[in-house]
Amino acid sequence: MFKITYQVHTYCEMLQMGWDEWQQAMQTATEIVKKYRQMLADMKQLTDEAARKKAKLAADAVKRTLPGACFQAAEFAVSTGDDPKKKYNYGKTGRWRDMRYAYLSGLVVIDVDHCGNPRELFAHLQQEHDLKALGILLVYVSASEDGMKIVFRADTNYPHNLICHQWQMAERLGVLQWVDDQCKDSTRLSFLTTPDDVLYCDEKELFNH
Repeated sequence: MFKITYQVHTYCEMLQMGWDEWQQAMQTATEIVKKYRQMLADMKQLTDEAARKKAKLAADAVKRTLPGACFQAAEFAVSTGDDPKKKYNYGKTGRWRDMRYAYLSGLVVIDVDHCGNPRELFAHLQQEHDLKALGILLVYVSASEDGMKIVFRADTNYPHNLICHQWQMAERLGVLQWVDDQCKDSTRLSFLTTPDDVLYCDEKELFNH
């Protein structure tokens, strides 16, 4: 369940899994997140640049063991890996996480990064905006605790690509300065964190719960 592989769980698979299994996935993440955050805290105490770099690589390896999901993709069509550099799937057939074969889910993710205190920022957003009216379904603190993920429904009256949808919503929310534009395509994996990190969730819309 939610084990990270190159054949990742998509939003439609999450819906089939349901609310209870989603909660279990976040429970699975709890100890990993705790370890990762402690490793980041320890890294910040290091003064030697080489040691900091080594510690960061070790922390990133732990982060990659977190459960994750592709919110922006509903499914990936069956394809055969054609990039010799990607040894995990070269010449193999499967539902690979490849943007060329992605079917969009209608959801968009904003990765708000390096914003300081995401919980304080969220409190401000909640005070200033009607999140449900904006189509926001989920907001949660990222694994680093230095940002948050905002998942929302794409505006069907705004026929543009994912990054345009992100920037339009981010500008509306006033968080554009912190948007990580690496989250610009449908293949982007969002690492899950813990139940305590969920700041907002429209359970009915996201999981029919």
